Amino acid sequence: MRSDKYLWEVCMKMYREMYRKADPPADFDKLMETGEARKENFFRNYYLPQDQYEEIYDRICKEHKLTKREKHKVAFTVHLGASPTSVRPSEWDEEEN
Repeated sequence: MRSDKYLWEVCMKMYREMYRKADPPADFDKLMETGEARKENFFRNYYLPQDQYEEIYDRICKEHKLTKREKHKVAFTVHLGASPTSVRPSEWDEEEN
């Protein structure tokens, strides 16, 4: 299995592309630099449809030839981490009521 550092870089590659393709688009590195990415629920401000999320995840896993175990570890980190939401902001209010 590859190192955690390597897998973290794969996760960061996914985050960068996901935020670049999100609505509104964003530079994930800048979000980290400015501290916006440290704000609670900041990811709710960025929408990425589930099919695009899955396409990015699958393609990058394939590019890096990740094993099943590595894919699981990356998926867990990205999905439960700071990935953009697949729920439109207007739907948040509906879910909370």
